[in-house]
Amino acid sequence: MTTMTRERLLSEAEYLMRAKGYSAFSYADLSKIVGITKASIHHHFPTKDILGEQVVIQAFSDTQRQFEQIEATAKSAEKRIAAYVDLFLQSHRASLLPLCCALSADTANLPQNITEQTSCYFDMQIAWLTKIVQGGVDAGEFFPHTTPSDMALIIINLCEGASVVARATARPEVFSNNLKYINLLLNPLPFGE
Repeated sequence: MTTMTRERLLSEAEYLMRAKGYSAFSYADLSKIVGITKASIHHHFPTKDILGEQVVIQAFSDTQRQFEQIEATAKSAEKRIAAYVDLFLQSHRASLLPLCCALSADTANLPQNITEQTSCYFDMQIAWLTKIVQGGVDAGEFFPHTTPSDMALIIINLCEGASVVARATARPEVFSNNLKYINLLLNPLPFGE
């Protein structure tokens, strides 16, 4: 298989997983989109489990590169958090759920290898958010009433949840509201203000 065909299969499989869910797409769908036979897909990805796992591994790497880009271009922790929230808005604008969100909704039907990779993908995002929040605390930017790791969980929960709500209600403003709430949690007003 050429690298281009492999990349196209992974890209289209990710799109289908984010648009329809893991259980709702098949090699027949991929065959039509990519223009190769199902047998050719099976030759390169013998099972859907293997294909799904490779999609998550590729998305993991892509997200790490996005995080590196965010850190290179957004110098403050606040701007880095805003850029993270914007990744979810971009997915919404493309009518896609975030990959972890789409897979989590399908957990009962996922093979163990994909469940494990999805968990690793979440853990990587939580670790990155924890690092960003800790950096903001250390720089005097953030003053949360909780630990950076708990704040990271709150941020990812708000973003993943907003993705579901925004999709179901067609209300992209959920993301800007999310950012306001995240900023309030990172910099809470003293009582009485």
